[in-house]
Amino acid sequence: MMFRKNQSRTGIMEQKPKKKIKKWKIAAAVIAVVAAVRIIGGIFLGGKNEYIPMVDTAEVTEGDITSSLDTSGVIASELTRVYASPVNAQIGEIPVVLGQSVRKGDYLLTYDTASLQKSYDIAELQAKAENAASSDTLQKSSESAGDLAASASEINTLQGQIDALNGEIAALQAQATGNELAGNKNAAINEEIAALTAETEGIAAQIAALESKQEQGGLTESEKTKLSNLKKEQKTKEKSIEKKKKSMKKSVDLANSQTTIQAQLTQKNSELAELQGRLAEAEAKNSAAEAGILSESAKANISYTRQASKLTLEQSADDLSKAKAGIAADFDGIVTEIAVSSGTAAAEGTPLITLASADDMCIEVLVSKYNLENLKTDQEAEIYFQDKEYKGKISYISKIAQSTESGSAMVMVKIHIENPDDALILGLDAKAVINLGTAENVLVAPVSSVNSDIQGDFVYVVEEDVVVKKYVTTGMSSAEEMEIKSGLSKGEKVITTVDSSIMEGMTVAENAQQDLETVLTTETVE
Repeated sequence: MMFRKNQSRTGIMEQKPKKKIKKWKIAAAVIAVVAAVRIIGGIFLGGKNEYIPMVDTAEVTEGDITSSLDTSGVIASELTRVYASPVNAQIGEIPVVLGQSVRKGDYLLTYDTASLQKSYDIAELQAKAENAASSDTLQKSSESAGDLAASASEINTLQGQIDALNGEIAALQAQATGNELAGNKNAAINEEIAALTAETEGIAAQIAALESKQEQGGLTESEKTKLSNLKKEQKTKEKSIEKKKKSMKKSVDLANSQTTIQAQLTQKNSELAELQGRLAEAEAKNSAAEAGILSESAKANISYTRQASKLTLEQSADDLSKAKAGIAADFDGIVTEIAVSSGTAAAEGTPLITLASADDMCIEVLVSKYNLENLKTDQEAEIYFQDKEYKGKISYISKIAQSTESGSAMVMVKIHIENPDDALILGLDAKAVINLGTAENVLVAPVSSVNSDIQGDFVYVVEEDVVVKKYVTTGMSSAEEMEIKSGLSKGEKVITTVDSSIMEGMTVAENAQQDLETVLTTETVE
């Protein structure tokens, strides 16, 4: 089964100058006339030779291909803000209408502030009353504050002395523990010294035996080596024994140190008991003083009440300030939605007005998976809207496909408009030509020569007047030419007019190129 290459599958298009298009049409007409004359001549004149079909061919050449994707999309804004109500208040005036262009700082909405002013006045009076009541309660409590402060100071002093004494006791206990560990370490070192001494004695016995043998009759070379190694090992172990002996602490010193430490611990514990007794007396005085003043929870309650009144007053003032400020545009934009009307009540957080930026515009286009592989961010594009041209770049390629009404999976691509103006209208369609790039110094063949079947892309090549089918790997494509990455060589001739009559292995005749060129030279170019 054979299929013609479907150019619209890739969406890659490029316009060719009018002069070249006219040459192609003239060439095709001339070729058709020549073929018809030859066929009619063969029928009416007869002859012994069988009729050989004529085909149009073109050479595979080297050249450059520039590709682009022609598409269309919807004009949209890349920056949209939904203004929500910052307060609970009644809407005043809405000086804008849907679709209106506004400048940064323009009012979008105002509030009726009468009810908010009344709420602020009430909150202010309540705060003053609360402050007066709490001040009276605190004044009565302050009479007992002096005793409480004095006892608290004494408690802090005693607690500091107790903490310091506890630190000294802990340090002495650590020294005692260290002495115990040192004693245990001495015992371990003594065991190691005993083991090393036994090993040294064994080595000394071996050395004595070898030296005796040396005096009597001499030693072999291996025995001499062994004797030398044993003497070295003996010296090493003797040094190790001396080193370990030096690392040991004297038992007498450890015992004396432990005695001193125990005496100091006894004294410190006695001092600690005395301080703890004094601390208990100070804490009792502190408890007695607390009976005459407010409890901490009562003071906290007064503080919380004051803070609540203050926050209520501040909130009322803030709400009133926000309402008086109204809602103003943060940037130049277009009003795309008005969700409230004048005179209605708006709760805090209620969406009011939506503003789309007029400076951050884009074209949102949907592309298929076939075109997606040729697209990447920062690719340049030209955008056309109402006879005006704009510059653009791909700024966003979605990672999620979406289904269209026909069920096709498409991917959203945004083309940022670099030079937007007031002529752009959100929501209307615009055309876009995305520049996919240029392949330079590559093998090219006419698009019409490339076809597809279930095995892939292929061309028909004429070799010694015989049709040969060759599968190829294609690359970038324009409206008329296609890049051939593999499967063909420069200079090979491919058939450019392929239909169901062309089959591999058949004998064909090529239309004379010189006849075509002669016709083209007589063309009048407009």
